[in-house]
Amino acid sequence: MLDPAGDVLLRLQEYGVVDVGTDQKAHGLVIGSNGGGLIYVAGPDGAVYRTRTASLDEPEFDKVADDLRQFLELLERSLTRFNADGDPGDL
Repeated sequence: MLDPAGDVLLRLQEYGVVDVGTDQKAHGLVIGSNGGGLIYVAGPDGAVYRTRTASLDEPEFDKVADDLRQFLELLERSLTRFNADGDPGDL
């Protein structure tokens, strides 16, 4: 789900930042994906967003966590649930 730091930096060099703002321009850093095409972006306020589609051409985002710590806790719960019963959850 989370990309290695080197991959994040290479993607930043190659593609730049992603606009995650709604009312104003706010730029974020792509930090990973869900393996099915949806992309996770860390915003300038620390919040983590997920694309609604697999494209970054004109992305729409949903906020999934207020900060990276909360995102990692959600990820841990999701992985624990998946290991227990095979349910991937909605993260």
